[in-house]
Amino acid sequence: MSVKILIVDDSRVERNYLAGLVKKLGAEPFVAESCEDGVSAACRERYDLMFIDYFMPVSDGVHTLREIRQNTESLNTEVPAIALGTSDSDSDSEFFLECGFVNYIEKPVDHEFLHAAMILYLPEDKRGCMDTPVIPEPVKAPALPGWLTEIPELSTDDGVSNCGSEEDYLCALEIFYNSIESMSGEIQGYYDTGDIKNYTIKVHALKSSARIIGLADLSQLAKELEAAGNASDLDFIGQNTDRLLEWYRSYKEKLAPFGGGPPNGEQPEKPPPDPAFLGDAPPSLDDFAGQMDYDLVEMVINSVKEYSLEPDVQKIFDEADAAFLDLDWNGIRTAAQKYFAQQEE
Repeated sequence: MSVKILIVDDSRVERNYLAGLVKKLGAEPFVAESCEDGVSAACRERYDLMFIDYFMPVSDGVHTLREIRQNTESLNTEVPAIALGTSDSDSDSEFFLECGFVNYIEKPVDHEFLHAAMILYLPEDKRGCMDTPVIPEPVKAPALPGWLTEIPELSTDDGVSNCGSEEDYLCALEIFYNSIESMSGEIQGYYDTGDIKNYTIKVHALKSSARIIGLADLSQLAKELEAAGNASDLDFIGQNTDRLLEWYRSYKEKLAPFGGGPPNGEQPEKPPPDPAFLGDAPPSLDDFAGQMDYDLVEMVINSVKEYSLEPDVQKIFDEADAAFLDLDWNGIRTAAQKYFAQQEE
């Protein structure tokens, strides 16, 4: 008997971090990046519990829950939902209860609190399916690549502790790296157009994701800008947004090995793929993306990353990887189709 959890969050780092925790507890996570995607998911599948981020652009978590409840095709009109966000006052919990949520959890989500919430709100017949969480101790991270220690402001100890393991931490760093260009562009765009509401939502997301991976100082500046946005303090925003974006974008270079290049020659050269594997990977991607199967798509993409590819082939899989980070299933299939067309030439 499986436990199915829907996670709706516009932040790549946040939703993948929470999905990882949910997996560790023995449940099956399904992720959506927006209100529209969340409602669509709620119409396709019935879940046992839903986690919905409050701070999302265009449609926030309250609107998302309302849409899920009111949609005539929804299979989740009665399924309990927990709000995600950061709490600055005791009134927030009451606000979310009034909006139809059963509870509220601050981000980044604590392992033990998540386990308790799932035990509390899952159907009684599903509670026995949950595993006891393994709570990570604050540990050193000797197995991490040495080049990470060359980033003095990055606390790998905090990152490993937050993510639960070195493997999950490296995944979170890679997601953070791959989000820099799009996320910084969104923050810049909302700032340039004077859309302070959505600007504030995006710096809120950066605050949480930076904290998860161990960038406390960057997280603190984002927190101050979030507070300024909520207070409509345009002077503070004007004085500090360029600094935030310059600092944030600097990690595109500092975390560059996640873009595929070896860090100072530390990583061994990747072997070429077996022709049979390379022949199977694109149709598998096409098939799994058509089924919107997150785990199987992730498995194929991660497997491909173990090999050295020809530049034109690498470009296609990079496109599939970027589409996967955005949960763009059609984009993944389009990349796979490009590979088929390339082989026919």
